[in-house]
Amino acid sequence: MQQIQTGPMQVFDLAVRLFHWFQVLLLAGLWYSAEQEWYGLHQLLAYTLASLLGARLIWGLLGSETACFRHFVPAPRQLRQYLADKTSVAGHNPVSALMILALLLLVTLQFVSGLMTTDEVMTEGPLYSLVPDWLSSLAGSWHELGFNLLLGLIAIHVVAALWHQLSGDKVISAMWHGRKELPVGTIAPRLLNSLKYFLLVFILFCGLMGWQGSAVWPQFLADLQTMQAM
Repeated sequence: MQQIQTGPMQVFDLAVRLFHWFQVLLLAGLWYSAEQEWYGLHQLLAYTLASLLGARLIWGLLGSETACFRHFVPAPRQLRQYLADKTSVAGHNPVSALMILALLLLVTLQFVSGLMTTDEVMTEGPLYSLVPDWLSSLAGSWHELGFNLLLGLIAIHVVAALWHQLSGDKVISAMWHGRKELPVGTIAPRLLNSLKYFLLVFILFCGLMGWQGSAVWPQFLADLQTMQAM
């Protein structure tokens, strides 16, 4: 760490920022592909998001300081103090940290439940035949309900981010370029090379495709043909 006296400080690495924006794009694509019943594309996007998410969870243990859960997950005292004085912090503030944890949990549950569901026509998740009927039924119900909950939390997150941005705490800008204006004397966080994160993503994606690629790619190619015929 180093002492920073003036000017904007780099607080978010490229891994955290790209995970954030790719997650937004992939969730939108997952919703649209499900609405269009393009289940090959839906699965490919789901495995891509799962790779990003799995790497993010590992990065949350071993990555840059502001990416690590131990850095930004607040204790009750820290949460009360932040709510009392709203001091800008290096990285995620305590309230947004709780939202991030909730979103990560919901996205994880969406992926796991999707592995156990079926559209009852052509597509089955790879774990569908391995779990009891009651669990696959529960997973299917959650997969729909969970996405609605996810949309609700995302809406709250967007409104809160816009409020902070317009109030002078440029959290949206910070998630774009990684820099924040912080009080004089704030200690700069330790940031790692994000290439390690993207290597993790690549390894996880290759693993998932090695597991399910032979089932996903034919459906994805069929979806492409459907799109071209539209």
